[in-house]
Amino acid sequence: MDIPNLILMLAGMALVTYGVRVVFFLPGVGDRLPPRLRQAMAYVPVAVLTAIIVPEVFIAQGQLNAQWQNPALWGMLATACVMWKSKRLLLAIGVGMMVYFALRSLFGY
Repeated sequence: MDIPNLILMLAGMALVTYGVRVVFFLPGVGDRLPPRLRQAMAYVPVAVLTAIIVPEVFIAQGQLNAQWQNPALWGMLATACVMWKSKRLLLAIGVGMMVYFALRSLFGY
C-alpha cells in the first residue's frame, strides 16, 4: 500500500473513531442513545485496532501467512500473553516488539 492511501485510511479510521466518541459530548445527544448502543460503542476502538493489526500480522504480499515462522505472529502472541497476565499496555507492547525484532534479526525473517 502506498503512503498517501495509508495516510488516508488512517485518517478515515481516526475520524470514524473520534466521531463515534464525540457524540457523547454533544449536549443531549448522548442521552438519547439507547443504553445498549452506548455500551456497544465502547468497543469501537478495539475493533478498529484489530482491523489494523490482523491483516498486518496474517497477510504478507497478498498471501495468508499463518505459519509458525511468522515473527509478527509471535510478537502478537507475546503481546497478548503479557497484556493478559500483567494488564500493563506499554510493557506488553515492548515485549511484543522485542520478540518480533529478535526473531527477525536472529533468524532472518
